Amino acid sequence: MSLHNDAIKLPLSDADLQHLVEFSNTRALTSGAIVALTDSQDEVTYVPHTLFPSPVPRDLYQKAVYVQAGFNELMWKVTEDDEFLTSALKSTIEVDEFTGRLFQIYKQVMQEGCHKPVTLALLRSDYMLHFQLNKPAELRQVEINTMASSLAGMSVKTTQLHRAVLQEHGIPNSSQQLPDNSCIDGLCEGFVKAWELYGQPNAAILFVVEDGEKNIFDNIYHVYKIKELNCAIKVIMRSMLYLGKNAQLTDDRKLIVDGMEVAIVYYRMGYVPSHFTSETEWKFKIMAEQSLAAVCPSISWHLAGTKKIQQELSRPGAVERYLSDPEMIANVRSTFAGQYSLDLTEEGDKTAAMGIANPQSYVMKPQREGGGNNIYGDDVRVKLEELAGQQERSGYILMERIMPTVVKNYELRRGLLVDMQDMVSELGIYGVLVCKEDQVAINKASDHLLRTKNIMKNEGGIGAGASAMDSPYLV
Repeated sequence: MSLHNDAIKLPLSDADLQHLVEFSNTRALTSGAIVALTDSQDEVTYVPHTLFPSPVPRDLYQKAVYVQAGFNELMWKVTEDDEFLTSALKSTIEVDEFTGRLFQIYKQVMQEGCHKPVTLALLRSDYMLHFQLNKPAELRQVEINTMASSLAGMSVKTTQLHRAVLQEHGIPNSSQQLPDNSCIDGLCEGFVKAWELYGQPNAAILFVVEDGEKNIFDNIYHVYKIKELNCAIKVIMRSMLYLGKNAQLTDDRKLIVDGMEVAIVYYRMGYVPSHFTSETEWKFKIMAEQSLAAVCPSISWHLAGTKKIQQELSRPGAVERYLSDPEMIANVRSTFAGQYSLDLTEEGDKTAAMGIANPQSYVMKPQREGGGNNIYGDDVRVKLEELAGQQERSGYILMERIMPTVVKNYELRRGLLVDMQDMVSELGIYGVLVCKEDQVAINKASDHLLRTKNIMKNEGGIGAGASAMDSPYLV
């Protein structure tokens, strides 16, 4: 199934295409929609982006925004349920070393009684538009991100860029179709509120970042917005290796970095094993959890974002265990794709048989973030046959493969020939949750991110080099 933007006639003439590509790339560079080319961050290029915004059904966009507050509440209550987390991850932590290490830290700080008075969660729920024959497109959740839900700064820039491109192309009145996007404002309001609730006016917000991060400008736009909302807040960026060597924890659980008390630890790294090059990084991970600082995500939120938890929440009765509003429950559940356990049980054996018999209809997912980790197509069958009877199979889940609607657009990426492509989009809705003890201060959706990729690419992600920044054009 294809979606069309009737206001834009494609393909463009060669002259129009050349003009708009030059306009869009120049506008991106001069407006700050940029990424670093080198680890030294002294050379930049425009962020990969589509030439035009891509069509998204208005009703599905509105539904995604509506359910985000429900997902925020759902994930919060999951993080508070030790019994559920322990039971759900029991088989996974036995075979997945990284998740197992995280779980050890989770249990350690629980036993030590390291309660955190302030909760800050910055989420993003990602969806694709699922096509079924003779039926309207439906919203299907790909995943919910509880860690490093990035690109809000670039998303705002992309919306502004697409408004300018449409105007240049003779479509000046696009405000009804191109929704406002102030996602970075909402996320940074969450930072500021959590900082206020921490209650120490001299405390800093700490961004934990990779050395040589090519998406550094997205981080910097968050810092600018935080300072715009409250110029008194100090924001510092440090690597996890640096922090493992230099951070300190006082007897009264204050986290100290370079002489500054830290109110919030915000991870933009630490979601894959390669980010932990030594025990030094793990030292800081534990220290941050033992401290009074609000950690985004805390260890329980990190675990709640694993694919195994997502699969377990799709079971009958799981959402109902945490949410009480019947309308919200029904809407949340309606976004779930089929998800199945691959534990070494009778249930897991049946799931494996499904995947082997029809590998094109499923995706195998490990407990990883960041793109490039999932298994598709005939590789699903090969991997499941390889893992038959092996405990390692429990480290994966099997998910119904979403059959996305197709759009036509142009991808602008440095070094790539620009031509019209068949593409598919992934819509992300940001969520903000801030609590003091069990009192909710903020629970809301915070606008959107759209990423679009060539239909032949399985994996997504801007950082993984597969997707381009995009904006929803509501139809």
